Amino acid sequence: MTMANDFIPHLVARASPKNARLALPEGEDPRVIEAARLLLETGAPEEILLFGKVAVIERLLASVKLSDPRLRIIDSDDPGLHEETLAHFRTRAQAKGKDIDATEQLILGRSVLNQAAYYLASGKADAVVGGCVHTTGDVIRASLKGVGLKEGIKTLSGVFVMIKEEKSFLFADCGVVADPSPEQLVDIAQATAETYAQLFSSEPPRIAFLSFSTKGSAEHPSVQKMIDAVTAFKKRCPHIEADGELQFDAAYVPEVGARKAPGSPVAGIANCFIFPDLDAGNIGYKIAQRLGGFEAYGPILQGSVRPYLDLSRGANAKDIMVSGLLAITRI
Repeated sequence: MTMANDFIPHLVARASPKNARLALPEGEDPRVIEAARLLLETGAPEEILLFGKVAVIERLLASVKLSDPRLRIIDSDDPGLHEETLAHFRTRAQAKGKDIDATEQLILGRSVLNQAAYYLASGKADAVVGGCVHTTGDVIRASLKGVGLKEGIKTLSGVFVMIKEEKSFLFADCGVVADPSPEQLVDIAQATAETYAQLFSSEPPRIAFLSFSTKGSAEHPSVQKMIDAVTAFKKRCPHIEADGELQFDAAYVPEVGARKAPGSPVAGIANCFIFPDLDAGNIGYKIAQRLGGFEAYGPILQGSVRPYLDLSRGANAKDIMVSGLLAITRI
């Protein structure tokens, strides 16, 4: 397991061998400039791409005396970049039988989020982190329309890394899908297992589908949803240990798990918790963070072909730096 105060060095160690090009589309924000400095100090990224107006970014870099050959400014006002970005999004839309209307064409190529998505999809960047200026909806649209989902996954989801002392867990979905169907829960669980394997290789992912019921102790449509989800997940991913429906204590506490779910492969030892809906997931991670003393890192958008991570608009430079490391680690 990874201790909380070891998590960032752990990410640096896993990210550094990737030799990644990290795109930061909101390069005109001072927090992003400071995050770039912090990232360069870790030595993890091979190159950082800052999108925005050249004069603005150069002025910000000069104001903090930051000059490094690993920094590259991408001019968001470049007409050629506008055309390339628009052409990329138009091609993807047409492949789905859709058209881009005239109004959208006027602004699509000028969006730094879309420009970064184009760079990511075309292999000019390896990972993207955005959202300290734009909304989560803006980031998700750029990722879905410009990059797309992995084969076999139809659901983009958000996961948080939760760490306390020597305990490391993933909570999902905590930020995207309000009321997931059983099929969406399977997608969320599969993506979460992959994220866990990318971040922590010392042990395999063990998936708990959470509920207010454990193994038939209650009957309700929301309970049945989790039963259906775990059944479908075991068929799709038989190589990943999973069980449900489980109450949180049965999934987390070995003694309770042995009593409530004897014979379960994950009861009491789960490390990936799949919540029945966004209410439970979002409230759950915040209770663990604020009352339980866990450190929360994220959200990590998962399910996309390549890593395109979201930020809170309240993010500080350290938050952006950690998300950059998380993005690189997931390449």
